[in-house]
Amino acid sequence: MMSLSYRNGNIDDIEAVFRLNQRVFDEAWSKNVMLQSLQVGYDLFVCFDESDLVAYVLSQDILLETQIMQVCVHQDFRRVGVGKTLMQMLMQCKQDSQALLLEVRKSNLEAQNFYASLGFIQAGLRPNYYSKTKTMPREDAVVMTYLS
Repeated sequence: MMSLSYRNGNIDDIEAVFRLNQRVFDEAWSKNVMLQSLQVGYDLFVCFDESDLVAYVLSQDILLETQIMQVCVHQDFRRVGVGKTLMQMLMQCKQDSQALLLEVRKSNLEAQNFYASLGFIQAGLRPNYYSKTKTMPREDAVVMTYLS
């Protein structure tokens, strides 16, 4: 049985965030980049199942907009509302932003549908945005936005 707790993340969460990032993403960030992002003021929202980090959302404010850098959910915790709850926390926190922006792989229709269910709309395309990885080809990014 899940015992989920949600909160704002901080530097003390960086090791767990890094481990989950490595596990979920082919194009994972280094621990140093993640640490620096928090040190310069990125916002982090986390979800734990007891003492295990199972999801996080990382964002950066740029002028009057919020760029969502990463939405990361452990495979075992997908489709149970964890990502939705974290995104709603972020959206509530950033309600004064003019817009929330994110990029998603063009082939990732599941993620695009998830963001659309939260009110995000397709706003453009970034050609060849994603680099080739071990398991994914070079790919365009769909830019999605949520207007607050």
